Amino acid sequence: MITAASIARAEATGLLPPDRLAARLLAHALIERTQVAPRPELVDRLAEQARAARWPEVHLLLRHCQLIGRHLSGAAWDALRESSDAMVQAAEDTRDEILIALALASRVLFVAEVEHPESLGEEADGLLARAVAMLDDVTGEPVAGLGLRAVELPAAYVECGQAYHRLGLWELEEEMYARAAAALEIPLPPVTWPVRTFTRRVLVFNRLEGSTALTCALLEVGDRETARKVAAGAVRPTVTERADLPPIWASEIRALEYFLDVVADDAPAISPADIPAELYAQLGASTWLGYRACLLLGAAIAAHDDGDDISAAALAERALPMVGDHHKPSITTLAMHLAAQSTRDEAALRYSRHLASLRWQARLVVLGAARSRLAAARVLRKNEQLSRKAYVDALTGLGNRHAETRHLARLRRRGPRERLAVVLVDVDHFKTVNDTFGHVVGDDVLRVVGAMLQAAVRPSDLAVRIGGDEFLLLIDLPPGDEVPQIASGLVRTVSLHRWANVAPALQVSISAGQAVGAAADVDQLVRAADDNLYRAKAAGRGRAVAATI
Repeated sequence: MITAASIARAEATGLLPPDRLAARLLAHALIERTQVAPRPELVDRLAEQARAARWPEVHLLLRHCQLIGRHLSGAAWDALRESSDAMVQAAEDTRDEILIALALASRVLFVAEVEHPESLGEEADGLLARAVAMLDDVTGEPVAGLGLRAVELPAAYVECGQAYHRLGLWELEEEMYARAAAALEIPLPPVTWPVRTFTRRVLVFNRLEGSTALTCALLEVGDRETARKVAAGAVRPTVTERADLPPIWASEIRALEYFLDVVADDAPAISPADIPAELYAQLGASTWLGYRACLLLGAAIAAHDDGDDISAAALAERALPMVGDHHKPSITTLAMHLAAQSTRDEAALRYSRHLASLRWQARLVVLGAARSRLAAARVLRKNEQLSRKAYVDALTGLGNRHAETRHLARLRRRGPRERLAVVLVDVDHFKTVNDTFGHVVGDDVLRVVGAMLQAAVRPSDLAVRIGGDEFLLLIDLPPGDEVPQIASGLVRTVSLHRWANVAPALQVSISAGQAVGAAADVDQLVRAADDNLYRAKAAGRGRAVAATI
């Protein structure tokens, strides 16, 4: 389990743990640590180590950590875009749609800034729609098939929710948080529970912030009754969740709840003098003084409801210097709205109400468009899935014979200088595995081997299950004379796998044949790789034979 001691070891040595899962959990712990005590040099160093180790999911999480740290430090937009690009590339390398969705949502959340509103433009809600459609598909898979992939599923939905918050689409934000809460119930090994604990804390906090933002916007346009319903229906932390919060987070949540209680008419009658002084003082340690402003605005709403617009305006004026944050504009504009109520200029008040109404109507148009974009993304996703099934092996998720035929045709048209590695793989004594352990275990063996082969290729390459226990890899190579030892690396990876986790006493090995040459000569390369595979089997199996032609 990742503890403070594990982080301290990484800080002392500057090294990732040698175990891949431990490195992944450390990356999650550093994401949590970055919220309060960023270590950008360490994160950058570990990210490069994860990239070199070819642990794309660890690399992605550390790039996410880097992006969060740069955002919190007020880094320039170009630096945020650089981190986002690296995160998206790392996500693509994982081929895991949960992590790809996380990267796309982070791109909207951290890169689509006010400083560069055109940076993503209309693309923002399109990226989010694509991300949510991916996550919804994954959520529809059998729980048993998700495995450790489910660790990041709640966080990916939370990131989508935060991105919708940034766009002022609070209704969609809450939908994402409801999905995240459901994903948190997926059972996972105890070693991953610290990740869940942090995600649950963030979710509790963000749901209240989203409800507060929507409530503020409704109050500003004068829809007091709907605001009351939203405030009353806000999801509050349970006793257990509240006890698990860091002290300053607990204080900030109490400030949000104070505001919502006043709007929901759940708070006792208060006056400006009733603002909780102890809580107000505690909030001085918050990174955003707007939580203090929530206390002042709660009292201002109470005064306004009692017809005391002079006191409401005075409280709102006190709150205004604390809320100058473009990430939470509805709190700022509500404070301005309440501060203006004491004016005797009816024309100015009428004008401000009209502008608020126009902004609200424009937001509803954007919300409707975002819902339509999301529905379209889901339909497109279903169509893509149907098309993809024609080229995917149902058991392993690798390409099938149709995918191989299509890819071979492309390779034959390549230029004479483009190089290709062809690797043919056979599971040794696979019939014996089926006869001894049963076909269910045999299928599991093929799935695990398929996952290892998939991890060995990039999006531009192809891994194919030819049939039975035979596999083919078609891997693009850079120009040069170097011959990579792909086949021997795969043989070693399979032999070192803990097959006893699949079935007690199970041992699995593979034989592999490799050939490297011009991509246009792919048919000749396949024949050479097949000859080398035969030699590997004849030499005793559990080995690789390679050649260049």
